[in-house]
Amino acid sequence: MKTHKKVLISILAVPLLLIFFEVFGMIVNHASTGIQTNRLRREIIDTIPNTEIISVESETGNTTGTGNHVDCLTRITFTSDLSLSEVQNKLSKSCKGNDCYVKGTDKAGEYLFFLRKHAPFSGNIEGH
Repeated sequence: MKTHKKVLISILAVPLLLIFFEVFGMIVNHASTGIQTNRLRREIIDTIPNTEIISVESETGNTTGTGNHVDCLTRITFTSDLSLSEVQNKLSKSCKGNDCYVKGTDKAGEYLFFLRKHAPFSGNIEGH
């Protein structure tokens, strides 16, 4: 009888551990996106003079629609008196090795900073 209990507990424990791991991964991925977004927001404000943040958007999940992976995506729209090339120059260190760009919008002096990178748990169920 004791062997049956151990087998039953093992059968129930494995799925619960897998579910816990997936939930833990989702929490870490969302926290990573939040940290990334806050860091970029501070960097824009600290690096570029006379900046006003217009909007901040972030997303965690499969943002490209292809493949089974999780991304951390941040989009920040802001205004500045600097030219596009000057803004790109100042924010270039944040773009190394990531899917990242700074581009102008339809309004003069308004820019969009876009950063997408792989999440810490990129194989999480959230990307499927």
